[in-house]
Amino acid sequence: MDKKIVYINSIFIAILAGISTLSGLFWKGLYKHDTNSMVAQAMGQDLITLIIGVPVLIGSLYLIRKNSLRGNLIWMGTIFYFLYTYASMSFLASYNQLFLVYVALFSLSLYTFMYGLLSLNVKTIKESISPEKTSKIAGVFLIFSGVMLALMWIKMIVDSLLTGIAPSPLESYTTLVIQALDIGLVFPATLISGILILKGKSWGYALVSILLIKASLMGTALLSMIFFMAQNGVSPAIGQIIFFAIITVAGILISISFYSKIKEPLSKNGHIKSNKQREIAAKL
Repeated sequence: MDKKIVYINSIFIAILAGISTLSGLFWKGLYKHDTNSMVAQAMGQDLITLIIGVPVLIGSLYLIRKNSLRGNLIWMGTIFYFLYTYASMSFLASYNQLFLVYVALFSLSLYTFMYGLLSLNVKTIKESISPEKTSKIAGVFLIFSGVMLALMWIKMIVDSLLTGIAPSPLESYTTLVIQALDIGLVFPATLISGILILKGKSWGYALVSILLIKASLMGTALLSMIFFMAQNGVSPAIGQIIFFAIITVAGILISISFYSKIKEPLSKNGHIKSNKQREIAAKL
């Protein structure tokens, strides 16, 4: 993996995200065409992206500079979070002055994530994670949370189709962007990664590592959204609040435990191996 590409793309993402989030939090009228619920959710996510997402992204670059496997995986998970976040902003938020910023963040995150994914050495990742119960628990957690999330949205959509009443999250918008992303992207990803890690496949360890970080960041953002919604007089369904709170806390705890099991590949002199050193070692 070319570190220059990683650094340059990530710095641009951090700068653009800083512009987007600060504008969302302090530019009065930026979200004037959105509903109260959407404004609250956007601002809640802006806050978490600014105070947690961007610092974690920059911090992971420091770890990547030291050839840290943990840093690389945290970076991938954070980039996936930015991809999901700005895909939703590009397609869901009403058109405003930052539309091109949202699209730039979405595109840059997408292709940076694809580059990182193609550059992963999944065999090294599997060998660096202790095959303990934590890996299995992480896999089961992702499958469970993905299935529950999909079922929750599918039930809401089916109920709407049967009654002829538009689902409440639709409000004045034309379609269910978040639900489409969760059912079409997140659910398959959690299901595939969970099954692969339970079978002991290398790609399972890599994908679970990435999805745990994304889930932890997104879950924290969801709790922030709920807080902002409450402040704006919008009350989400109590079942959704409980579900997202439990999933977020569980996800963070499992992520901490999972990442604590990752052992950095070491060279003979005790330093972390570079990618080139790992390739040479693998051939020996």
